[in-house]
Amino acid sequence: MEEGSAFTGLRSFGGDGMRRVALILVLLLLTASTASATPYWFKEGIYAKYISHSGGGDEHLRDIIEISWSQNGSIDYHCPYVEFTWRVLRVSGDKAQVALLLQGYNCTKKMWKELDEEAARQLLKEYQERYNFTGGNCLTIESESKNVTVCEDSYTETTEHYRVVLGIANGKGHLFNESFVPENFTRSGAIELDLKTGEFYVNGTPVGRNFLWSENPANISGLEVMPGLEVEEVKMINSTAMTYYGDFNAPVYMAHTNKIAGSGSKGMDVFLYDGSSGLAIAFFTPFSPLWEPLGIMEPMIQDTAFAKEHEEEIKKGGKMPPFGLVLAETNIDFTRPAELPDERPSKTSIAAALGVLVALAVLFLWRWRK
Repeated sequence: MEEGSAFTGLRSFGGDGMRRVALILVLLLLTASTASATPYWFKEGIYAKYISHSGGGDEHLRDIIEISWSQNGSIDYHCPYVEFTWRVLRVSGDKAQVALLLQGYNCTKKMWKELDEEAARQLLKEYQERYNFTGGNCLTIESESKNVTVCEDSYTETTEHYRVVLGIANGKGHLFNESFVPENFTRSGAIELDLKTGEFYVNGTPVGRNFLWSENPANISGLEVMPGLEVEEVKMINSTAMTYYGDFNAPVYMAHTNKIAGSGSKGMDVFLYDGSSGLAIAFFTPFSPLWEPLGIMEPMIQDTAFAKEHEEEIKKGGKMPPFGLVLAETNIDFTRPAELPDERPSKTSIAAALGVLVALAVLFLWRWRK
């Protein structure tokens, strides 16, 4: 290669070459700006707790948390009070580990299980032999402690504390247990978050995308919360949103997904975001990637107490009541840092600059080798 040919090559690079460089620069900047950036408050140790009060007396108004029970059964907790907390445990590069905790208090429990006919018949036989039932009409035994009804294809036992029902029909057995004694439950787990893409992983498997916060909640249409479940519409709400944590001034954003078929019926997710911080301050999510590591199937968690307690304030003040799980506690500092000039270059600018240098080096070598 002749002396100075490399520099000659660069000079002859001309308009086409510079246009290539400009195009690469634009693509790099676009890639950097569209990456799923984290909000200004994000760091290790940040947490948010959400609660739901759903009425204590009427069981039909309580939150329902469904948990898988063996292969062919489930447990439903009916709870008047539920807490859900997420906490950032660790941040390493572009990955974060987020701990999850779901707790229910003073819940009643209902358990369903499907049995094959042979197993159901064997269990029913044990009940029948206990009360010397030999067939024919149903046998009823009543006492101060419990009431029992034994039949050819069913068994029912009811006490002050529980109820058991076993039935056999159409070649299958159905076992139902209901506890009337209030109890608490706790489910915990962790999920990995890709801070670039917003994708959630459980044991290395992608399960959906982050909806707990967004750098720009006004622009989350199309967000795939789970496979088949996407944010369908986002609306700006020009009013103050109320939560147990406190009021969030406008703008706030409400987003909802498309409807999908669950195990029981069709439903959708709904989210409410603080426009300033991007944090989800309330959400109703029967379908969520967060439930999988907790072993939760399709919870119906809907706060109803807040709207009743603040009915007058909501009517007179024109404020928006919360729904679903509602923000109650967090260590996030919602005061955005002062817009002071940063002497250090941002990560985005560094990435873009390095990308341009790499691109120039590649183009230089390409021309030099020709």
